[in-house]
Amino acid sequence: MQRIFSMFPVGLPGAGLVCLRLTAALSLCLTTQWVRAGFPAIAWLLEILCFLMVVGFATPVLATLCALVGIYALISSGGTAWNCAGISIPVALALALLGPGGYSVDARLFGRRSVVINDPSEPPERKH
Repeated sequence: MQRIFSMFPVGLPGAGLVCLRLTAALSLCLTTQWVRAGFPAIAWLLEILCFLMVVGFATPVLATLCALVGIYALISSGGTAWNCAGISIPVALALALLGPGGYSVDARLFGRRSVVINDPSEPPERKH
């Protein structure tokens, strides 16, 4: 899973990625109205996925799924879902390519690691 994420920026870039996650999740929630009529259980699942995207869990996978749902809503609605899907598809694809950012669950699980290198002048510790 670590290879999916390129970096976890913090500061203003990280806040920008939070805004992208919110936009993708909200547009996915708006898109669920076209799915809810035919498949109410899938609509509930999509709303759970919206929450997971907001907190930043498995972001590249969920963003790709969000883009696919947007494409499905656009096709199944005959083009009337363009106002929601037209936003969700490019935002979700951008989010899938950029990653979750530093303010996410993914950053906590798979974020930067620190490597501690021992000083060569100190004697090694021996465990008995």
